[in-house]
Amino acid sequence: MKKSKNLSSLYSRTAKTNVDAPDTAEPAASKNGHGAHERPDPPAHHPHYPAPSIFQRASLNGIVFWPSDLWFLIRVGFALVWSVIRLHYIELPYHILTRFRNSSKQHPAAWRWWASVLFALLRTGASRVDTLPRVRLVGHLIQLVMPLQMYFEKYVQVIDKVQFKVNLDVLLAPERATLKDLRTDLKKKGHTDNPLHPSKEYLESMHPPKGPGMPLANLPEEVGLLDVDGTYTLRGEWIKFLDDPENPDPRPRSKTVVLFFHGGAQIFCSPKTHRHFLTRLVKELGPGARAFSVDYRLSPEHPFPAAIHDAFAAYLYLTDPENAALVLNEDSAADELAVDPSDIVVAGDSAGGYLALAFLMYMNQYVQPSTNPPFTTPHAALLMSPLTDFSSSLPAAKSFDWYCYCPGPFGTSPTDKDMYVEAKKPNFTSFYLCGDNHLICNSRNALGLDQRWEWYSHLVQHPLVSPAHSVQGSLTGFPNTLVQTATHDRLVDDGRLFIHRLGLENSGTMMRIENYKDMVHVHQLLSLLFESSRIATKNLARFIQRSERLRDAQDSETPKPSRSFASVLRKVPMRDQTENGKNGNTKTSATADEQQTSPEVLYPQMVTEKFAEDKVEWVMVEQNGLEYSGDEGSALDVLISSWPVRGPSSHEE
Repeated sequence: MKKSKNLSSLYSRTAKTNVDAPDTAEPAASKNGHGAHERPDPPAHHPHYPAPSIFQRASLNGIVFWPSDLWFLIRVGFALVWSVIRLHYIELPYHILTRFRNSSKQHPAAWRWWASVLFALLRTGASRVDTLPRVRLVGHLIQLVMPLQMYFEKYVQVIDKVQFKVNLDVLLAPERATLKDLRTDLKKKGHTDNPLHPSKEYLESMHPPKGPGMPLANLPEEVGLLDVDGTYTLRGEWIKFLDDPENPDPRPRSKTVVLFFHGGAQIFCSPKTHRHFLTRLVKELGPGARAFSVDYRLSPEHPFPAAIHDAFAAYLYLTDPENAALVLNEDSAADELAVDPSDIVVAGDSAGGYLALAFLMYMNQYVQPSTNPPFTTPHAALLMSPLTDFSSSLPAAKSFDWYCYCPGPFGTSPTDKDMYVEAKKPNFTSFYLCGDNHLICNSRNALGLDQRWEWYSHLVQHPLVSPAHSVQGSLTGFPNTLVQTATHDRLVDDGRLFIHRLGLENSGTMMRIENYKDMVHVHQLLSLLFESSRIATKNLARFIQRSERLRDAQDSETPKPSRSFASVLRKVPMRDQTENGKNGNTKTSATADEQQTSPEVLYPQMVTEKFAEDKVEWVMVEQNGLEYSGDEGSALDVLISSWPVRGPSSHEE
């Protein structure tokens, strides 16, 4: 692994950190003042429960060995054979006879035959993965297969096994300072925050009612295990695009750093599964572009909000490596630490997309109010098939799509205990919020079903858990945001409702959603199967370029008011209305500035027609890359009214 050459002074400070200092000590301030918070007394951590048995540890590691698991493998084998027979001898002949008139949900006509076979197998296998060990086993298989694509990639540097220590008490100092008054008031009123026996008022503080002047939503303390010194180890890997020395790239060097969070329902997958996708993304951005993929802590070992805290720690690692919350070593070295925060883009797919947006909400609401000077947050967010509703209340999340391999629903309604108890499929949301008492106990699940339900029903309403349904005002302060989803995506409604909410609460910020026709959940990772995957990756890079130009224009002291906001600040091409445009299609032509630009550095060509009400760019994308303004799916008022707790009145538009 390549080591940084100019970081000796940075790592010499590790012996002076205050990890082992008394509880009353104050952490040293970093150069920019971040981390200079009074260190509170550490909270009483959860009681020590019996360590998982050897069988429980094996299950958590994805080892299946029960007789039911053997029967599961046999059933999957028969189901895979039947799925191929059904596709070739029943479905395809039917579609050929009907000239694919009914192919939109069964066999997209533009798909290659072997892609249809593969997804027939995927949907068959995914529908039968119904326990956590089996999910973890599938994750191991994905981690073996996906990195093989890197064999074909050149001029890419991968620095894996990056790790550093995080002091949780110091990391949470801003959060605890922001929530100090709220928590003090709860204690004065006699409301206990004991996770084993929490009071009703304490749980309800996790989702305050709507209205002006209402308190911020409270956050529970972590219940996952820590090291004896109150620290834990956070891991990740760097991916950097290197220029070809024999054939230099003519594009200017990119300073962009993508802070990436992988998907996997918060319970499986790792940076390895997304390494090839990030390689393609940094190549689209140009030489010098980098990505840091975070191997955040997973549930059920580390339930909410552990992953969000990891996202904050990773952001400090990039922008403020001398923060007192971090203890670095030589193995965590990377070129050019620290990163200019204005060059960071936060991104993620599926549950990682959720984590990216939850991190931004956490920064805006829980960190910035108690931090002086405030942090500079990322200038753009890229959310691919984001999970924004852990209760699975939206229509697409509860429906069955023929080609959506994404298992679901993820969770159940916070008002229906019977559905929670009787759910036949794994409740991934319950794993994320409460853990799994059958495999590893914690303070939210140790006392049985009733305790788990109380925690689940309240936490699933938390703004950082189901942001699509958060109260008005919870989503302000977001950067330029791009959401990519697909018509065969179980989470298509999650992305549509969330970007609509963002547009309503972030005027003057660039918001865009791209819905890819006949594509599946997180198709960006399937570049060997679909051209749409490569098109989507290019669009991600183009959006970053647009956001950078908007950022630079806003930072400039001499703006040019004589030109339009769209054509100058965003460098968006002007649109020509043609006969196709009348039918909804849009054709773009270059601006005068673009015509004077060298061919190597062209401004991105993107449809920018906006939805009148929320100022969001609603774009449909065909499999050949053709874009046109529009939307497809359930009406937005249907999505808004689907939340079972507060109803449509919670979204005052």
